Amino acid sequence: MVFAIPENLSPETYPMAWLVDTWRGAGLLEYEGVDAAGYLHELRIDNDDHGPYLRLRSTTWLSQEPAGAVDREVPGGRMYAALTKGQLWSSFEGYLRVSPNNLQGTEGRFVLEGMVATSAGHAMTWAGFIKGPQFQIVADAIAATPTAASYTGGQIMGGYVESELFYAYDMAAFGADMRSYMAGRLQRLSDCPEAEPKPATPEAQPES
Repeated sequence: MVFAIPENLSPETYPMAWLVDTWRGAGLLEYEGVDAAGYLHELRIDNDDHGPYLRLRSTTWLSQEPAGAVDREVPGGRMYAALTKGQLWSSFEGYLRVSPNNLQGTEGRFVLEGMVATSAGHAMTWAGFIKGPQFQIVADAIAATPTAASYTGGQIMGGYVESELFYAYDMAAFGADMRSYMAGRLQRLSDCPEAEPKPATPEAQPES
């Protein structure tokens, strides 16, 4: 994995430095009670005033095209540009850091800690690890607003392969056991300048 460490990063964030960028891509989602659908994904990961952590902002939209329009073999940025943004599907913001108790790592493996808040009414902490271009995190403590849908667990696995971020998100929600939910691939915005989605049609309304 070859990349340039962004300037002005705190040394505590170096094991995660390859994640820092604006990413765009697409993928497929399906779950118990949720029909298969394509989606567009924008992810921004940056450093908040040089602090010892990274800041995350993620937004996904359903594609107006059917699920079959998503080609898993096409790079994420190109697929993003080929699809049309429809309904806002999900968003979250949060922070990720290397555990202060594991700053030296163990054989290149570093413990991760994170916390996010979602637009669906959930707040949760995450724990996991990062080792080179691979990471895995699991939802730990989960809090929800009184009207939020049932969500009891989640895990995300990802890796950097040939300049793309591939990931898979499994969750336990709506009374179902842990199972596959979303899978996609993202490219750095600088690697896909053509990654502008088709303009949404007037019929596409955001989630209230």
